[in-house]
Amino acid sequence: MNQISWTLQRFRHLLRTCIAERDLSTGKSLQTLYVKSLLPPSTYLSNHFILLYSKCGRLVAARKAFDHTPFPNVFSFNAIIYAYAKESQPHIAHQLFDQIPQPDLVSYNTLISAYAERSETEPAIRLFNGMREMGLDMDGFTLSAAITASCDDMELISELHSLAVSGGFDSYVSVNNSLVTYYSKNGLLEEAKRVFYGMGEIRDEVSWNSMIVAYGQHREGVKALGLFQEMVRRGFSVDMFTLASVLTAFTCLEDLLGGLQFHAQLIKTGFHQNSHVGSGLIDLYSKCRGGMSDCRKVFEEILEADLVLWNTMISGYSQNEEFSEEALDCFREMQRVGHRPDDCSFVCVISACSNLSSPSQGRQIHSLGAQV
Repeated sequence: MNQISWTLQRFRHLLRTCIAERDLSTGKSLQTLYVKSLLPPSTYLSNHFILLYSKCGRLVAARKAFDHTPFPNVFSFNAIIYAYAKESQPHIAHQLFDQIPQPDLVSYNTLISAYAERSETEPAIRLFNGMREMGLDMDGFTLSAAITASCDDMELISELHSLAVSGGFDSYVSVNNSLVTYYSKNGLLEEAKRVFYGMGEIRDEVSWNSMIVAYGQHREGVKALGLFQEMVRRGFSVDMFTLASVLTAFTCLEDLLGGLQFHAQLIKTGFHQNSHVGSGLIDLYSKCRGGMSDCRKVFEEILEADLVLWNTMISGYSQNEEFSEEALDCFREMQRVGHRPDDCSFVCVISACSNLSSPSQGRQIHSLGAQV
């Protein structure tokens, strides 16, 4: 092997390592070295620079690398489509997709998933159907993305479920997880249970989390807690959504003691500082204890309060009539720190105005709502 071949091989290895480790700094240095070198233009190297910047969230740099690719191939297009999809820009990704002479499975999966994440059903399903009409083979990721894109179209979800079974795609954990989630979201808990318990040993953390969330959404507190305990016994890791769903279960069971014990566990692990979990704790204390001092304490421990957390706090105040004035103060404080109220915010604060029998403040809130 001559010196140039060895250097190029080493260079490729370093670049692949940068991509795997999301090492942007070293990757940029490699690109500078590549540009200044006397190496001939390489589609292979350009593709990997696109991929590096895409995975590191540098869309402008990824597009620049794509535009300078000497002879872009389907890998080049897939990498830049991924970059735009990751930045929630599926329409630009679709424009690039249309330029691919022969899009492959990765092209379709990336774009369908991008639309699915934005709940844009029509373009996602149109792509899915077009792919099938062309006779292009799909995989589990294609089908799970299509199910996610279906949103509340239960007829379409049922058709996709039938397709999964007939095509053998029900062996994919991602397909089953999507079905559990979207059956539950559309009120079909029994269907979600059939999918979950029919998965057997292929269930992963997402499967367990999705089913616990499903039980929480349908106020099946005892079942949610039982499934959570079984999940922990089996050694699966839990995420914030699981923990929040368990808190919802304690709330619907009005089990304040259990909630307090669970809160203590959350403090030991540091999860109590998460905004999503904090919302669950505030909801628990406001509904099961009545007093708001614990709610405020939970709120102040959250590292980054999001709009959902603020809304939960306002709702907690408004549900307890003696704290209606505090609900209005919390609403104003939320605006001062830069959060724009949504429909939920207005419903909660108008309820507080009603508790105060204050039509003047109600009119002010109504006027603000009309401006948003």
